[in-house]
Amino acid sequence: MFTDEACSQDVRCVWHGMTILLRAGELESADEHLWRLEHDRRGWWDDHVSLMRAEHAMHAGDLVGSRAALARLTAAARPESLRDLALPCYLEVLVAVNEAELANQVLRQHDFDLLQRKWPTLYPLLLAVRGWLHLISGRTEQAYHDLRKCSRLPAAEVAATFSVARRRGVLALAAAATGEHEVALAAATQEYEVAKAWRSHAHMAWGLYVLEMIEDSDQPSDRFRDAIDLLELARSPAGVATVCYEQGKRLLASGQHLEGRAHLLRAEKSARRIGDAVLTEKIEKLLCELTNSTQRTPLTMQELRIAELTQNGYSNKQIADRLVLTVRTVEFHLSNVYRKLGISGRRALAAEILPSRLS
Repeated sequence: MFTDEACSQDVRCVWHGMTILLRAGELESADEHLWRLEHDRRGWWDDHVSLMRAEHAMHAGDLVGSRAALARLTAAARPESLRDLALPCYLEVLVAVNEAELANQVLRQHDFDLLQRKWPTLYPLLLAVRGWLHLISGRTEQAYHDLRKCSRLPAAEVAATFSVARRRGVLALAAAATGEHEVALAAATQEYEVAKAWRSHAHMAWGLYVLEMIEDSDQPSDRFRDAIDLLELARSPAGVATVCYEQGKRLLASGQHLEGRAHLLRAEKSARRIGDAVLTEKIEKLLCELTNSTQRTPLTMQELRIAELTQNGYSNKQIADRLVLTVRTVEFHLSNVYRKLGISGRRALAAEILPSRLS
């Protein structure tokens, strides 16, 4: 449709085409078309293209850039109708980075009922974003109400954005939170089937995440593992942060501290990248608790001697000869050292500060 002359002159048609590319995960193709539009010298394109670029940035994982662009467009886009469209998109990215307080403040400053009357095609997007915001703010009944209503509406044209495309999944989470387990399972299953039909890596990962979350398990999950792989392919730091955090918590709870710590560090890196201060703080707290837990299990004197020699470059055979032990015994003690320190091997041990034997 981008090569059709009539469509290329119609903002609504271009937006529809961009939405299809973004939902399908065709980010490079979307970027190419946006670049052409950005170099179009017709001035009336400017803020329209900026809004599409902000949506592309969100799908591509640049939530910091998307947030900044949408904040500007919400306040000053031209024509004024674009501000109405930028508003729910701005709320969408705020919710995606857990900025619930700011998002609720923005929500109170605008009349969503008025927006609905002005732009009926925006209604699914308005309900989806508000429902998602209710959910992360703990207003589960209101979230369920909005998302149940949204799921019954057609997701056409301008409304078929990130939140609307995933509305069944958010409905499943809200339904599970309110005890509507049959609704949750039906919505989650439908979300995953839709995701498979679209064949978007990010959307399939979202479907797997939702299916796992509504089961309310505390065990490490193969679905989470597969979702993380898909999210890496989709280059989605927001998704990686969320799913690695959930998998990391479960790994810690099951006693797999080394793997849990690795997942949490991966989640923290992605959370910082997208500017999610709330999730970053949660991860830091878990990592701190894990460190304190390992510190409460001190190394024995023999473990400390072996750890020191390992740090000094001695091989297991050399340590065994020096301490008159078998290599198997050295390996056993090193395994305990790694477990107590919450690390994965010799390379990680080299960076550790060991306690003094005098203390």
